[in-house]
Amino acid sequence: MSIEVMLDLETMGVAHDSPIISIGAVKFDPRGTIGELGDPSNPEYGHFHVAVEFHSLTEAGFVFDGKTVAWWLEQSDDARKSILMDPMPIASALSMFYLWFGEVSRPTWGNGAGFDNVILRNAYLRLGGTAPFKYSHDSCYRTMRMLFPDVPYVPPVTAHNALSDAEAQAAHLQKLFNRLNFKG
Repeated sequence: MSIEVMLDLETMGVAHDSPIISIGAVKFDPRGTIGELGDPSNPEYGHFHVAVEFHSLTEAGFVFDGKTVAWWLEQSDDARKSILMDPMPIASALSMFYLWFGEVSRPTWGNGAGFDNVILRNAYLRLGGTAPFKYSHDSCYRTMRMLFPDVPYVPPVTAHNALSDAEAQAAHLQKLFNRLNFKG
């Protein structure tokens, strides 16, 4: 069994230093049973989701992109609610994610080689910290998806909800590994 992490961020920009407004992640076994994404009561697995206070981002020097802000205004009510529910300061969100992730660096999947993992790592650096995963463990879900366009996509329950997106991406990645008949 290989416990890995699927990460999804919601941001207010698309650059490497964009402000993170929500972090969603799930610990899972990509070679495991499709749709089994862990049990929150099992410390080896679990789900993570936090929204980030906007003012804490501006205080930390993050700059919001106007086009992305306008794009967010066009998203579903459920997606917009998910970035506003019980927000916490960015430093607290990063600290909580670090604790949730654990001490072992593990493969960490993001939706794009230069997006989720890079933006999260840069947020840690901006605040004087270190990401819990190594750059050498960055894995690209988008590349895997593009290699096998015939494998049906697993849609999220709520698009642009970071946890919902991470769960859907993890389930789809399990289907992709199953297609490869890769059992580890």
